[in-house]
Amino acid sequence: MRCDRQVDVACGGEPRNCELLRALDARHLVQRDDVGMAGVTAIVNAMAVGLVIEVWRNGPVEDMHSSTRGPSDAAMFAESTDLHQHAVAALTADDRINGLLDFERHVLDRTRPWAGTRGRSLSELGRGFLGQYGKHVKDRINSLMALEEHSCVHDPLEVYLVSRARTFGRDHKGMPNWPTIVARVGLLLENPTHPAWYGDDRGAQAVADMPSAVQSIEQLTNALLINPFTLQVEVLEWLSRHLLFCAGPPYGPKWDAAN
Repeated sequence: MRCDRQVDVACGGEPRNCELLRALDARHLVQRDDVGMAGVTAIVNAMAVGLVIEVWRNGPVEDMHSSTRGPSDAAMFAESTDLHQHAVAALTADDRINGLLDFERHVLDRTRPWAGTRGRSLSELGRGFLGQYGKHVKDRINSLMALEEHSCVHDPLEVYLVSRARTFGRDHKGMPNWPTIVARVGLLLENPTHPAWYGDDRGAQAVADMPSAVQSIEQLTNALLINPFTLQVEVLEWLSRHLLFCAGPPYGPKWDAAN
């Protein structure tokens, strides 16, 4: 049930968060339409993107990523897509609070091998950052559980996490634009001279460097669409070098100029 400013006193959450949630809620439908988000599955997938961003990204894991023993670009991509499926499970659990706590336990498991790392775990990847990492994850989960106490908007986690996903991850797996990104990967590999490539020979070099594990472009794009975290590490590293780097194809402005 939605409540207005006059009945904030009835909301069970922290009053200072009511205004934030109301402001997000006022823009929620417009923001969903802006990225082509329609239907329950699309909303849950976007919420899961927001959950991974909120709890895992933009914190100590970024410091780990930049350290010598931390996860590579390929591992960051693979692990984030693997975590997405666990985030979906957390948000669709019969009890969301328990779902969020299960997600926290999964993210903090120091012995679990991360995707894209050839079996390395948090205890090795996060050495020197484990305390900060654990604190960040627990703080963010606690904050999200506190949002669940609010009744001032219909679904506080939805309006908050969808906003996070739209702001920081609109091209991530789980968002409506991901199939377009994957289709662009296929087109770029099929056409090494496509104008969206950065540099005259980047496309040809990418095709020349393509690992033998890539049986076909169709097989690769199918895996990217559904479960990128299952790709072999050498394939993930090749994708990171040639196609998944920041602001490059298939994300960058040169793509738009090519169409």
